[in-house]
Order: sequence, then structure tokens, then C-alpha cells
Amino acid sequence: MSSIRFRVVPLLCSAACVLVSCGGGSGSSPPAPQPDFTIAVSPTSLTAVEGGTSTVATFSIEAVNGFTGGAAVSISGLPPGATVNPAFPLAINAGSSQQFTIVTTDATPTGTAMLTVHATSGSLAHDASLTLITGPVVNTSQQGTVLYLQSHANGHTARIGLDTAWGGAIVQVSLDGINFVNAHDTGREVQPALYDAAAPYGAQCTQYGWDPVLAGDFYDHGSQVSSQSAVAASLYTKTIPVQWCPDQFGGGPGMTAPSDMSFEQTVTLAPGAALAFQLHLKLTHTGTDTHYNQSQEFPAVYVNSAYTTFVYYEGTSPWTNGAVSQAAAPISPADVTAYTPEKWAALVDASNQGLTVFVPSVYPSWHALSFPQSGGSGPTGDATVYMTPMTIFTIAPGAVIEGDIYLVPGDASAARSVVYALHQQLTGPDIVAPIGTVDVPVANATLGGSGAQVAGWAFAATAVAAVTVYVDGTAKGTATLGTARPDVAAAYPNLAPPNSGWTYALDTTALSNSAHVLEIRVTDTSGNEATLLPIPITVSN
Repeated sequence: MSSIRFRVVPLLCSAACVLVSCGGGSGSSPPAPQPDFTIAVSPTSLTAVEGGTSTVATFSIEAVNGFTGGAAVSISGLPPGATVNPAFPLAINAGSSQQFTIVTTDATPTGTAMLTVHATSGSLAHDASLTLITGPVVNTSQQGTVLYLQSHANGHTARIGLDTAWGGAIVQVSLDGINFVNAHDTGREVQPALYDAAAPYGAQCTQYGWDPVLAGDFYDHGSQVSSQSAVAASLYTKTIPVQWCPDQFGGGPGMTAPSDMSFEQTVTLAPGAALAFQLHLKLTHTGTDTHYNQSQEFPAVYVNSAYTTFVYYEGTSPWTNGAVSQAAAPISPADVTAYTPEKWAALVDASNQGLTVFVPSVYPSWHALSFPQSGGSGPTGDATVYMTPMTIFTIAPGAVIEGDIYLVPGDASAARSVVYALHQQLTGPDIVAPIGTVDVPVANATLGGSGAQVAGWAFAATAVAAVTVYVDGTAKGTATLGTARPDVAAAYPNLAPPNSGWTYALDTTALSNSAHVLEIRVTDTSGNEATLLPIPITVSN
């Protein structure tokens, strides 16, 4: 019997293989795409005010893969008191669109709400995101001489008032009708006032003193507002402030003495805060002289006599919601000075209600004191409580000083939350000048030789960059920094570094044997310059 042999030949796939799948599949076509739809909302952000109607949005349904029919559209995430017009849910066909608005009430909280627009059709469902930003109801008005900016939000009303009869000084910062500001006379209010180390003044205007005050002078004459406006959400005033003591400047009991400054104020709501105010100050020196480095009032804050508790944070871990400190504002001339690294302070009553003030561009230090006079309490009473931040300026020729102040009426704990939110947004520069003094030589000292000692101390809100020595207006050189001064660090805890001293050897042999003027200018790393009080000296070689 003969054997039979088989040879196996592999089947090769090629483009000609039509009915046979090389992959072993059935060879059937892929399934057809299922009909579907998309939903879109434009714009994706709406704005409204409490009790008002938002801007208009449009949602649209578009067919995909031959989708026919319609979808049911609803919305979720609406804040309390808010509804949609027209009322949702709505049925809409593919290829169509629908406009809608959000209607708010007084119960709708201010802030941002994240909404979702849902669309369903059978088992199909798609969403689109929408943001609703609800703001306060803000308006401005004028009643008599006072310009007002008012905000209503979250069931409360905050109001700020600038009296144009008193230079635009702030005579009211109130919450729900309670005004915290004392405006007994032109020396009170919330306002800026400037000083000159070379021109101190005494009581009752008996001595010379450069002191432009926004509201007016010692005799209650008001500074004149040269320009003012009250637009939809902003107040503005421009004023030439008068000298507090006019007697030494050609004025007196019957005549004001305008200063060499221009004060501009712009008041708006604080960013993102429905019940707080931002005061932007621009102080311009129109003179060609120098008003030497001195503590300034930027601003002075006077509140009514009930708000005697001084509240602040003095810990070493700012912006962490650490426990606050409280102190009774002592009776003048005593005062309390506090380290305030969060740069705010408040004067409150026993219920923690009062006025909180945040000044981000100054030194982290505030002080407070009280004046319990016998002339009555309240916004026009003589009794008052005062606070101000540590603010140092030199008013050089043509100087322009700009900065922001935030005023928050009401509960101090809630106000601190507002301050924290503002802090997250702010990028404002340091605007204050360094602080310092000359220890040697003393005024009218006689100097001689090639190494006459000039020494003192200085520190800044940032850091001291240079101390330059001038004689008769000419720079002679820069001092050596870094001398240990533990006494200064003890006098200014948490502010002055331990090595704030500086020294310089002045070569007097290059100067004539006569009277001269020694001047020290201190510059910080932010570019702010302090010109210290000049020192008259006599050179004798």
C-alpha cells in the first residue's frame, strides 16, 4: 500500500481578500454613531445686584449625528432668593436657543455662585457651567454739604460721608444707621494731616507750625474744596488744606491760611467687599521747600466716645487668624502703641462693634488714646477716641504721596475677615520713608579735622539702602551701615533691627572755617527717602 503525502500551504491575506478577515473577525461594518446633542451657555458669567435682574445669557442646543427632538433644560446652584426668568425647566428643540436672566432679591447674598445648566433627553444628559456674581446696591448722593456713598448688601447698609464744608473730611462711616466717626470740630473726622520736624507747633497756636489739615483750622474754618464729584459708585474731592494754626501764616481767628499742599480723595467700595470702603489719597506738595521727616497722620481716625477698646493683632505669625489683643485706649496724654504686623486696628465697644481701619502701605504699628471731654458724646460730642498708624514722610519739593486706606464699619471680627480678603488681592508698594536720627554732632557743635564723627541710627519698613551725608546741600559721602544699636531695637520692638546704627567720618579740612549745615538723607530699598532735620555746625580747623 502506497503512502499519501500532504503539503500545507498558508493562506496569505492581501487587498484581494474581501470576504475573509485576516484578523479572524466576522467582517461586519462598525455600528453607526448614535444621535446626540450638545448644550452651550453664553456668556459664561452673569452679574447682578441684590434685588435686581442679571445681564442676559443664552443657552443653545445643537444636534449631533442626526439627533432630532428636544431636551429638557434645568438649572441648579442658585443662591437663596434667586430665580430664573423665564422659569426653568424649559423644553427646547435641537438647533434652537433661549435667552434667560437671573432675578435676585434682598435675600440673595453678595458674592459668586457657581451654577450648572442641565439638559436631558431620554438617557442622554449634558451640562454647562455658569457663574453668577451678585453685587451690592450702590448709590451716591449729596445732602447739604455732605457727599454720600452708600452700599446695601446682605441685609445691611453701609455709608460713608465727606463734608465739603470741611475740605471733604470723612464725617461718617456707618453701618445700619450707626455712625462711628466723631466730627465735633475740624480737628477730628477721618482725614490726613501733615507735619514738619523743623516746625513744631504749640498749644493754642502760640508757636510756628507747618500743619496742613484737610478739614480746616484751629478756629473751625473749613478748607475749600476746589473740585468734587459724586458718580455712580465713587466720590472725589480735591482740596487745598489750610494750616491748622493760621496765625503764623498770615491768617488768624477770622482768616484761613492755605498751605502748599493739594489733597485729593477718591472713595469707592473696597474690592470684593460689599460693606467696606476704600479711600485713595493723593497728597501733592506744590512748594519748592522741604518739610522734614516726621510722623504724619495718614489718616487720623477719630471715633465716638463709646468705642474705647483698641483691638489689634500683635503676634509673630500674621495672616494666620491668630488671637487678637485688646487694650483700653488710655486718657490723653497717655497712649498705647502696638505692634500690628497685619497693619489694621479697630476701636470698638463692649459688643465688638466699631470701626476697623487697614492701611497696608505703612509701618506695622498703631497707637491710640482717648479724650473724655465734658462736651457730650456721639458724632458731634466733644468726647472722642483716636488712633493712627505709624506713618513717616518727608515732604520734599514736588513730592507726591499716594496710598490706600480701607474703612470697615461694624463687628471687628467680621472686619478682620474683610481685611484678610483684601490682603490676598493687594500688591501696593511701601510708601513710607525711613525713620532715624543723628546722635552726633549735636546742633551748633564745632567740628574739626579729617575724621569728625557723624553717627546715628535709621531703619525702614523694608530695609535701609544708604545713608548719605550732605554739607550745605552737597553730598560728601555715604555712611557705613550695620552698627549695633540694641537701644533702638528695644525702643522700636519688632520694627528696628539690632544693627540699625550708622557712622561716617567727615573731612572738615575741605570746608571753610565758618558755619555750615549738616544734613542726612536716608534711602530705603523701595526708593523712599527721608531727609532728617538739618543740624547747624561750625567748622574750625
